[in-house]
Amino acid sequence: MLLPELLSQGRESDPAVIDGDNELTYGSLRERVARVTAWLVDNGIRPGDRVVHHGRSSAAFVELLFGTVCAGAVFVPINNELTASQAAHIVRDSGCRIVVTDHPDRHTGSPVQVVAVDDVTSAIDNYRSAAPTTTAVRAEDIALLIYTSGTTGNPKGVVCPHGAVSAAVGAIGAGLAYRREDVVLCRLPLSFDYGLYQVFLTFAVGASVVIAEGIQDLRILDLVERRSVTVIPLVPALAQILRIVARRNTTITTVRLFTNTGARLAPELARALLTSFPGSRYASMYGMTECKRISILPPEEFDDHPDSVGYPIAGDDIRIVSAAGWPVPAGTTGEIVVSGATVMAGYWNVPMNAQKRFRAGPRGMELHTGDRGFLDDGGRLYFVGRDDDVVKRNGVRISLLEIESCAESLDSVDEAVAFLAEDGALRLVVTGAADPTWVRRQLRAELDPVRHPSDVIHRSRIPLTANGKPDRRALRAEIDTTPTILPGDHNAALAV
Repeated sequence: MLLPELLSQGRESDPAVIDGDNELTYGSLRERVARVTAWLVDNGIRPGDRVVHHGRSSAAFVELLFGTVCAGAVFVPINNELTASQAAHIVRDSGCRIVVTDHPDRHTGSPVQVVAVDDVTSAIDNYRSAAPTTTAVRAEDIALLIYTSGTTGNPKGVVCPHGAVSAAVGAIGAGLAYRREDVVLCRLPLSFDYGLYQVFLTFAVGASVVIAEGIQDLRILDLVERRSVTVIPLVPALAQILRIVARRNTTITTVRLFTNTGARLAPELARALLTSFPGSRYASMYGMTECKRISILPPEEFDDHPDSVGYPIAGDDIRIVSAAGWPVPAGTTGEIVVSGATVMAGYWNVPMNAQKRFRAGPRGMELHTGDRGFLDDGGRLYFVGRDDDVVKRNGVRISLLEIESCAESLDSVDEAVAFLAEDGALRLVVTGAADPTWVRRQLRAELDPVRHPSDVIHRSRIPLTANGKPDRRALRAEIDTTPTILPGDHNAALAV
């Protein structure tokens, strides 16, 4: 089922998109998408052209997305938080024909047409042009360009063909089993593929998605109750918020499923959520933009395998290789390599011979993730860390996630982020009520010396990336330029 076909799955009067007080049924959404398609064609958009959206997640975002793919064009979402220079890079690199944005001021002097989101919405409200027939798309045609966060250099656009996107939606849907009666709360940015795919997964079964990016923390639980939310995709920051606000109300029983991917979620935090939301279950997942989802742990296996991120999704294969590229046995850590139907088609404007992650393999295109993990004897994947999560200390390679998980298992530690500082010190930042002296003592009892933090630092909050993940780079820069003893922090840091 290619993207334009997803719109046909919902019943005419059933709610499709809920955005604040704006509620679109599947019938009204289909009508508005037809108008957007006509508007784009009348504005010169042709099959293969790139259409950029730079703004907040909204019903208008969804309308433009589907109008674009129904016109046979390529949708390019830009995160709402990106600056003018960051957005300008994506506009140039994508070679787009039009930018639809909440921030026209950030695109002053753009060489392409720039239109405000509100102006497009007003035009669509009154559009009378006959809607063209949806342009037929093929599996190999590009549906999306999703730009990575660009941890090194400028972000790169991941080329997402209709066929690979469809395979990902089908495989993830089979693993998570969304239902027609589900109401999915999406607080994630729709420019972030984890958030974007919530729309696809929801529409594939004719369910409803509640767009809630930017909603205040204390209002989340009210929204869950008011909309009878059943599915909540998580990042760790949202999990922490839900755990805190749920303490004042333990009667919410509509939530049946939590999911997580993209950033580590401590099993203890997942268990706390399941306790706070009686009857709910938790599906741990692993994935990345270049392949969408890679593995899913069935909720019924969480109790017995809380550290696993599950089995390969349908149609994909995972192998673990050594630094030399040779397969390693079960239980041995190496690089995670993925092949199969959901592997995307490489990076935009990067020659294939220059793409280190995408390489030819035994089953066609393979994704060399750069992430480290291992498979157990049952075929379950365990994620050890991303490139920046595995460091060498005193000649020993260690996973920062292992240290963070150990700290988060302690009472009164809410979050923990570890990093290797410029001076070689291993620093651990914690939030919550725990005293750093006590945390250090507990970790010394639980971990071997090479994993003992040089400093334990207390902070009231952890900085986040635009996608809601802990921002280790920002934290490292902040801590490394701040005196060790921080005003207002209790026993802020302890040197080992």
